[in-house]
Amino acid sequence: METLDCIATRRSIRKFLDIPVEFEKLGNIIDAGRFAPSAGNLQDVKFILVTQKKTQQDIAKACVEQYWVGTAPIIIVVCNDPEKTKRFYQAQGEKYSTLNAGAAIQNMLLAVNNEGLASCWVSAFDESILRSVLNIPDGVLIQGILPIGYADEKVPMPVRLTIENVTYIGSWGNRIRDLAQYMEWYGEHVQKTIAKGKELVKEFARRIQK
Repeated sequence: METLDCIATRRSIRKFLDIPVEFEKLGNIIDAGRFAPSAGNLQDVKFILVTQKKTQQDIAKACVEQYWVGTAPIIIVVCNDPEKTKRFYQAQGEKYSTLNAGAAIQNMLLAVNNEGLASCWVSAFDESILRSVLNIPDGVLIQGILPIGYADEKVPMPVRLTIENVTYIGSWGNRIRDLAQYMEWYGEHVQKTIAKGKELVKEFARRIQK
């Protein structure tokens, strides 16, 4: 699947077929999270794979009684351990660690879609219950729960804001008023820059030859 197609067709799915997830697909999803960027390459994100139905039901109850979570054949709980990151980045370390987990979760959601599966990023949960159910230490942060399986529902494309409504040029609040005109200017600017760069390369080559 093309990258932008994978991004655009991803949906939050809350109803799953009673079909097991193949181990190879599951491995690819975890790999997608493992390969996500992390501050300083400290790789402080961890994944708890849950397949036991009783534990899945306990997780679903902890997710403010969103019992559909427990109907997925696989649940992955994504955590981050910020202690090492804080040693490297002091006060900013916990924020960076949380961003690392977010990057991993997004990678995994896209991998889920690419594998023909479905999921939903669940972040509403009783943290104390999850810690007890999954034996998660106090210093480790729980960032998301991903129930994963084959979709048993179709969700339409949600309404998205336009590029003009989400993009500023140069400074906050400076909106693009005419996207087509701006892109035309930008395209001409890029072509001029490329042409100038080629001339500089040619000039450098001529000097070397002399």
